[in-house]
Amino acid sequence: MWNTDNNAYKTFFGHGSPVTCGDFTPDGKTICTGSDDVSLRIWSPKSGETIHVVRGHPYHTEGLTCMAITSDSTVAITGSKDGSVHMVNIKNGKVINSLAAHTDSVHRGMI
Repeated sequence: MWNTDNNAYKTFFGHGSPVTCGDFTPDGKTICTGSDDVSLRIWSPKSGETIHVVRGHPYHTEGLTCMAITSDSTVAITGSKDGSVHMVNIKNGKVINSLAAHTDSVHRGMI
């Protein structure tokens, strides 16, 4: 995380591969990041600590490529190289819906 002077404000550690997508929730209370390590991490921007890690069945099987967060800050929607899209409850880290209709990578999603 950077401050307005372009200086590192806080560094987050946890992913085992490069981070490929990420965003703050609209309410500013949470950060979500996706990675080639096939995980979604949900962070506290104040403490820099991981709140939830989402990975394994029923989640993606290949690296994450994109993410969108709902305007009410409750759901992260992630796309992956495996062609799937998953909706994750940000508060509890649980997958709430999945779509697996694409035959190639999902590169962008918008709400």
